[in-house]
Amino acid sequence: MFKLARPRYVIKEYAGKKFPQKSRNKITDDDIILKYNTPKIVNKSTNITTIGSCFAQRLSEWLIKENFNYIDGKWDRVYSPRNIKQILKMAFEPETLDITEPFWDFNGDWGDPYIKESSGRPLRLPNNVKEAIKKQEKYYNHFKKTLSECEVLIVTYGQTEVWSHKTSPDTSFYAAPFVGIKDGEKNHICKDLTIDEIKDETKEIIRLVKENNPLCKIIFSVSPIPLVASINNDYSAFISANFAKTKLHSSLLEVLEDYDNTYYMPSFEFVNAHPYESFKEDGRHVPQSFANKIMGMFNKLFVEL
Repeated sequence: MFKLARPRYVIKEYAGKKFPQKSRNKITDDDIILKYNTPKIVNKSTNITTIGSCFAQRLSEWLIKENFNYIDGKWDRVYSPRNIKQILKMAFEPETLDITEPFWDFNGDWGDPYIKESSGRPLRLPNNVKEAIKKQEKYYNHFKKTLSECEVLIVTYGQTEVWSHKTSPDTSFYAAPFVGIKDGEKNHICKDLTIDEIKDETKEIIRLVKENNPLCKIIFSVSPIPLVASINNDYSAFISANFAKTKLHSSLLEVLEDYDNTYYMPSFEFVNAHPYESFKEDGRHVPQSFANKIMGMFNKLFVEL
């Protein structure tokens, strides 16, 4: 006779691993990180930096406020896995970058298509090729110094949609192009990174760090902040944003299983557990107060208290 019951070997596998059966507003960080064992790799003297989306900025602000030894890479927001990889290549392997469009010329106001300023615009460059290259190299050298001295690197993935020049499609602009770029409509293309591409970019990020700074430990996370708009014609931006986060999340967790000294911080899960208190009125950005709660979980997972 059939019994609606599980045998002991099945029960043993699931022991202590049930999804928290409580109201979402009562889920705690302990519910999320239950059985998640991580080494304490950070203290107040550890050289630490962040790279990634808007959420990475919230994390850096908390680290500075709490007097951690934060190092500013001066790369501002870096949204996709591909763009993060490019920053590391600028630091360690600039000769391998496939760049067709090295400058954007806005009627004499030059900018770097691959590096963002805090004001939101492309990094300002002198409108002279020699001097522009000199400034780019200065930034590349700073990236290299920061990443070479970093003991813990927090990498935050934000989005999967990227824009490129059609003749170098695997090198992406830091964001969608702006008005005033000569032949932009003719030359610029966009795409949505696939799961396999995200995995490949993640592996490259890990390789670049490990080959050039072997002692550096990497903490990956997925930003809970959705994209502002989408190139996808088949779905709404709401569906596309969740599709992007799903790809980033699943790709990261799968890749990290194969590497030592790489860790996952479940900030994405923490925000989704509290959907109505996690976001500002714009429905996209996380207030610093809630980022502070997430960093409380970071403390529990990674910080020597």
